[in-house]
Amino acid sequence: MTDTTRDPYDVVVIGGGINGTAALRELARAGYRAVLVEADTLAAGASGRSSRMLHCGLRYLEMPNPLWQAVRHPVRFLRAIGMARDGMQARAELALDDTVATRAIELGFPIWRDGPYPRWQIDAGLRLLAAIGPTDPPLDQDILSADETRHHPIGRHLRDADALRGMAVFREYLFEAPDRICTDNARDAEAYGAVIHLGTRAEIRGRGQDGLWSICLNNGSGDRTIRASVVLNMAGTWADDVADFGKRLICGTKGAHIVIHLPEGFADRGIATVHRAGHPFYGLPMGDDLFYFGPTETLFEGDAKDVRVDEDDLTFLLAEANHFLPGLKLTRRDIEHCWAGVRPLTHDPARPMGARERTVHDLAPQGFPNVLAMTAGPIMSHRDSGRRMLAEVRARLGKPSRTAGHADTANTMHGADPTTEKLLVRQAQEFAVPPGTASTDVMSKQW
Repeated sequence: MTDTTRDPYDVVVIGGGINGTAALRELARAGYRAVLVEADTLAAGASGRSSRMLHCGLRYLEMPNPLWQAVRHPVRFLRAIGMARDGMQARAELALDDTVATRAIELGFPIWRDGPYPRWQIDAGLRLLAAIGPTDPPLDQDILSADETRHHPIGRHLRDADALRGMAVFREYLFEAPDRICTDNARDAEAYGAVIHLGTRAEIRGRGQDGLWSICLNNGSGDRTIRASVVLNMAGTWADDVADFGKRLICGTKGAHIVIHLPEGFADRGIATVHRAGHPFYGLPMGDDLFYFGPTETLFEGDAKDVRVDEDDLTFLLAEANHFLPGLKLTRRDIEHCWAGVRPLTHDPARPMGARERTVHDLAPQGFPNVLAMTAGPIMSHRDSGRRMLAEVRARLGKPSRTAGHADTANTMHGADPTTEKLLVRQAQEFAVPPGTASTDVMSKQW
């Protein structure tokens, strides 16, 4: 059955994560007839399971031998600089926006004699960020001496106090609730006339002689078809399931976290380092009385709905937390919650763990003209991602055929999903773990 209430659409957005809803918001505000289709609830994937960081972009500059990297891989090095600049711009845009719930923290990056990065490199990285990014909000960066680090509320718990060279500290931001941003994006888009179908799977079926794509929708009670001129595949980890594109888009990596009670002196403070397997590792405050460690970084195959924190994850995260902060003396009994998600990184045969650069794929060479996909779009740059997809649509369709209308008139249009309001807010459960709970029970207390 073909849905003719508002068919055809200008754009179908597949995926209700933070980048999909950001794109929908931009399209609806610009006046395009847009519909979003999400197989689950908003933020059901990586958007609702992230590390919640609105980071300044320093991690993109954390590379061994940066001068040699610049010579050996100049394109990759310049991309890293660009991503760091984009991170600073997104940090400024969101941290200064009162409609987005963020919190400022002091983040510390310890520097050891045997550490992966020398003091000069961290200092240079922070100075570079300050130079290429907006001045407001400031980074407030500083390099503490070794003695100052040993007396710092977090630094006093660090490993190998005698080998400390100091600690870089700077202002970082955390999202309070990334899933709430998805909800706000969706509601704003609806107010400008967008249609949203939740709990509905989408599959691209084919393109007619009129240039319109047919997309089959199934919400469990039968199939129906909608048509659109442009399709934006923003399905994240599930982007390869939307159609057979003849190439792989996604490399999924699993990120697991553990949550403990906030240690004394850790309020509004966090720590960033590199774990012994060579990937970034964070300890960050959550709310007023919790603190979490993570993430892991392992390849994930299969349906991201099935991702769980397993025994290996718990063992690794606890071991790394105790390695860097032995003064906390953490045990399994200290773990209150845990959660895991799958990052939708870009598949790249030359990079087994996936490419982190945000990539927009024009799938016309694969036989899908006017079908675009985004991979590795970080949460912090979702607004820029939305604007980027609007520009891609505008380049293909030109100006929209209607003038954007706001709430009162837009929501009366045919095709509004009556279940949207009920389903818009993704339920995020927090499970309390009583003292003495066995580690096997902890793994079932997951978000």
